[in-house]
Amino acid sequence: MDAAEIAGIKCLRLINESTAIALTYEYQKKNELSAGKQRIVAFIDFGHSKTCITFASFMQGRIKILRQHSERNLGARNIDFLLFQTFLQEFKKKFGLDLNDNFRARLKMLDAIEKLRKLLTANKEADIEVEALMEDEDFRRTLTRDELEKLLEPVIGSLQGAIMQAVK
Repeated sequence: MDAAEIAGIKCLRLINESTAIALTYEYQKKNELSAGKQRIVAFIDFGHSKTCITFASFMQGRIKILRQHSERNLGARNIDFLLFQTFLQEFKKKFGLDLNDNFRARLKMLDAIEKLRKLLTANKEADIEVEALMEDEDFRRTLTRDELEKLLEPVIGSLQGAIMQAVK
């Protein structure tokens, strides 16, 4: 509210992001909602560093937020970390170099991992290529979505746990 006032904006009310998502859903689906039968919908926002899970009940012209649950340390960075650890070991085994010893090399690898992760959302396999990663050694690898899913079992387990916590 203070930020809105400083910006010269008259702000009547603030709502959190999950409530805004529910309002958008209700607006887009208003013709499909029944006046006598509720529809319960779960919204999962899996962000970079946190995950928010919201359950909302919808009836025509009415929204009720039933439950919100947030996991502050579960997000895409967990995926990036697991991939980084895997590729770090592969690079170390092949070249005898530890990426943890070079800040710039770590950043280059993390940047390439983020691109790889996004490519694998739409493709069954993708390549990661980082030229001159460390001491002029290149890193190249193909990763399949199946390999990714296997690597991500701990993250998927944490996400399932967060969903179950939200349901309770």
